[in-house]
Amino acid sequence: MILSKFETTLLWAGLCFYVYGTAFALAAVRTGNAKSLARARLGALVGAFDHSLVLFSFGARTGRFPVSGAFEALLFLATVVSLLALVLDWYRKLAVLVVGTLPLAGVTTLLAITLVLAPPAAGGTQSVSSAWTVLHVFTAIGSYGAFAIAFVTGILYLVEQRSLKQHASTSILGLMPSLEAVSRVNVRSIAAGAALLAGGIVVGYLRARKEFGTGPEWRVDPKIIVSTVTFGVYSVVLVLSVRPGFRGRRTALASVLSFFLVMINFSISLFGSGIHRYR
Repeated sequence: MILSKFETTLLWAGLCFYVYGTAFALAAVRTGNAKSLARARLGALVGAFDHSLVLFSFGARTGRFPVSGAFEALLFLATVVSLLALVLDWYRKLAVLVVGTLPLAGVTTLLAITLVLAPPAAGGTQSVSSAWTVLHVFTAIGSYGAFAIAFVTGILYLVEQRSLKQHASTSILGLMPSLEAVSRVNVRSIAAGAALLAGGIVVGYLRARKEFGTGPEWRVDPKIIVSTVTFGVYSVVLVLSVRPGFRGRRTALASVLSFFLVMINFSISLFGSGIHRYR
């Protein structure tokens, strides 16, 4: 994986802003300081902006779809998660969501950077051949972003509920909206992720039939199997979330545990799939 000096500078600058934002996010949790929270938001915004420029520059320079390799996919995922958190913060006053997603974006960016530093064989690329494949990639990674938001809000719900039960007077409670508001975002993120993943699966299935035929070989690809299982699990969680006995804490816990399937799904794209593997 070879980046230009401009792209490399923006890549590291974005990571630095994520670290900067994370530091001030932790300070905001500790002290409840509004200025620290504003700086955390700034770190998330500038970091996502820098990495958007990296992807745009890379695509323009190489003349290919800029989310067709493992590095770009990881960077795009970090950017999507950060921007989604900022939008929800602006729209729903969920500042704590930015606090929760900043470390996640930073770790994902670090994983992307390891691929840049890896030997060419480990950080190469995979071409994207059509607009349908582009749609497939965007819907799949978009679903991962939505599930990441569900993961973060699930953790936040569990933390806030426990803090309230223990009558804790921590600063983080000042950043948290009501449990009902967190639960709504949690469920809607699950719904959005399931809808995007369903679209990605359908588009990918139709594309695979056209490219590989109707034979059974590609249907048993690990990525297809795990994606289908992931969609099934999140769909079950979504259906159960309307039941009084499952709503709230159990839905939050399920969204946290289900995210491990997303991590496995994404890992297969990096290392374990024949037709989906980022090369």
